[in-house]
Amino acid sequence: MMDHSQMQHHGASAQAHKKSAAELEADKRFSEFNHRFAGVFVLLVGALALMEPRLAERYGWVRYLWSFLFFAPGAYLLIWSDPESWPTGNQTLTYVITQNLQVLQHKGFSLILLGLGVVEFVRVRKKLASVWLSSIFPLLAGLGALLLLFHPHASDVGMAMDLESHTAMLKIERQHLGFAAAGLGVAVSKAFSDVGRFRPRLMRNLFAAFMVILGILLLTYTE
Repeated sequence: MMDHSQMQHHGASAQAHKKSAAELEADKRFSEFNHRFAGVFVLLVGALALMEPRLAERYGWVRYLWSFLFFAPGAYLLIWSDPESWPTGNQTLTYVITQNLQVLQHKGFSLILLGLGVVEFVRVRKKLASVWLSSIFPLLAGLGALLLLFHPHASDVGMAMDLESHTAMLKIERQHLGFAAAGLGVAVSKAFSDVGRFRPRLMRNLFAAFMVILGILLLTYTE
């Protein structure tokens, strides 16, 4: 039997374990929210790609929505995707770069979104040669798809996993693979669409379809 001090220690340990489980659940919900938040904007980009040719004839400002739909999630994820890290948390930027690959990649994804916003703004303003515009967007989209194939998750960074955790990790990896496949489709179809030499209308519709698919995948993401 346990004496009183042992019982107190056991109770404290159980309470700490419960707190840890609660924190993990909160992290899980927050991660799901971040994916779904980004998914809303990705889905809207897909819808805009389909409707812009008709809408832009009457409302010129519609063309600038591309930039907003990339800037908004990019800025949000850069600042708030990981509250414990730079720029809002205790982890410095140096620590993130050298010690926290998962957070570093989150920042990388946010920079890709911001980069896409810049590219689309420049495209609308026609301040860059078309040959550059036709390559930057697909390259950034392709880079994002590639990073998803190597994106670590909290559970696979130097931690032993039980069967339940391993199953959850496989589920996350499968979803990331789906993101990567859709992202690759976005990159390839956008490249052909911007070049305009191989059925540009079809490629534009494919680009929109892949964006919608990616948006739906993000909106239905679970851990």
